[in-house]
Amino acid sequence: MPSLDWNRKWSHMIAGFVSSAAEAHFGDRWGDPESERPLRAVRRRFIAPYFRPGQTVLEIGSGGGRWTQYFQGAGALIVVEYNPEAFAYLRRRFPDRPFTAYRTRGYEMAGVPAASVDFAFTFDVFVHVEPEGIGAYLGEIERVLRPGGVAVVHYGNVLKRIARENPGFSRMTRRRMDELIGRTRLAVIDHDSTILPHSNLVALSR
Repeated sequence: MPSLDWNRKWSHMIAGFVSSAAEAHFGDRWGDPESERPLRAVRRRFIAPYFRPGQTVLEIGSGGGRWTQYFQGAGALIVVEYNPEAFAYLRRRFPDRPFTAYRTRGYEMAGVPAASVDFAFTFDVFVHVEPEGIGAYLGEIERVLRPGGVAVVHYGNVLKRIARENPGFSRMTRRRMDELIGRTRLAVIDHDSTILPHSNLVALSR
């Protein structure tokens, strides 16, 4: 199971990353949202309808900025990371885009003010977080979103073979996610199980 200790591995990978022709930025190995059809579908269905320039945007687990690049028009950008090496990487990649960095101790965002965020986004992070951690994060997302704010959450689905056979994926399913959402006051806008072969996405409103 991908525990917090297991997720420390990303810090070494980010710190030791060396760009190459095949991977210009850390994270590119897991797909380019500019060229790969499923990831373009994620942008079209789960970013374009909800993100607007000038908003306050929160990203949980930016890594090398694979999705952060689409939030450069935000009025304010908050990045929550468990592995702080990502902050330095983002500052090098986006030198003209200041952001507020918050290092989580795990499953919390206590440094992010309540009702301060218009759009929250996380991708390729909750696939490596067990259900209890996802539930805690959903409570935090509910807290930090403004009324009318939207959050997009990407999570693994072990009913799909690729996720089931990958020990780094948490034991999540769509039914389990619905149960966790039901413990909050967040409302489901869109819930997709078809775009990606190992995972699902859900859009939630406050």
